[in-house]
Amino acid sequence: MGIRYGRVPQGSDEVEWHFVSHIECDGIGGLGRLLRELGIGIAKLPETKHPCRGVIAPLWNLWRDSRKAVKCAVRADWLSLGCGTRIPEAVAWHLFTADETLEMVNRCRALGVTVNSFLLKHLDHAVRPGIAEPKARIRWLVPVNMRGDIEYDDDTANHVSCVETCIAPDDSIEAIQFDIIRRLKRGEHRANHLLFMAGGLLSHEGKVDLLGKERAKGNGNIGSFSNLGAWEVNDAAGDGWVFCPPVVSGQLLGAGCVTLQGRLGMAVQSHSSAPAVVEGWMVHWLDLIRSAR
Repeated sequence: MGIRYGRVPQGSDEVEWHFVSHIECDGIGGLGRLLRELGIGIAKLPETKHPCRGVIAPLWNLWRDSRKAVKCAVRADWLSLGCGTRIPEAVAWHLFTADETLEMVNRCRALGVTVNSFLLKHLDHAVRPGIAEPKARIRWLVPVNMRGDIEYDDDTANHVSCVETCIAPDDSIEAIQFDIIRRLKRGEHRANHLLFMAGGLLSHEGKVDLLGKERAKGNGNIGSFSNLGAWEVNDAAGDGWVFCPPVVSGQLLGAGCVTLQGRLGMAVQSHSSAPAVVEGWMVHWLDLIRSAR
């Protein structure tokens, strides 16, 4: 299962794709590893903005929230569009200019929202028309960087956890942001990390059995949206980068973004057999971003 990164050389509109194992790295770690291999110095990788310690309270909060019945779209609503286990071949990407990126940052600041919530809101709207129940809530997975809370010898190793958020068609950007922050304050990312670690104690057969049971459930998230944040690096070449998290079986898509040298790059990929569908998502996503006020 590979994380997709795209390097766009200065002055080019062609992308060079790179893949890093998600078993070895998370999104931030994979990018850090790639940049270092290219001779671009990264002294320290970004640490979590949402530190959380403890065991009982995070696990209790996650369990209590899981008991609440929230009706969301289910896997059957998007499986017909194509889901698989191979590396997705249908991918679309876009690299904003530095001026466009700054304008977006300023617009979000004026609205009092994060770029992350702003982009997720419009991504959610962009993919809705293609699923069976476009007016239903959609469950999204949001990866969370755990560096600072957990430490491994290799700083590029997988330090990721996640939270999930359900988005309704009429949810505002503020509402989406509030729900994600609420979950982070409750330590749901900490709880998920603890469960990941506990799963590591299972045998290979146990992991396969657990994964099979999880994917057999009708409910699930439609995919990941991951923002690696803004990076200032000493890159004389001034290349642009785009990024996309992997898509696991049962998910429809993965979408991600990263800002390097002041330029926001984003990508979306899917197991959909029709690349035009993914291109359509990107076009719609861009239209919503540019028309947002």
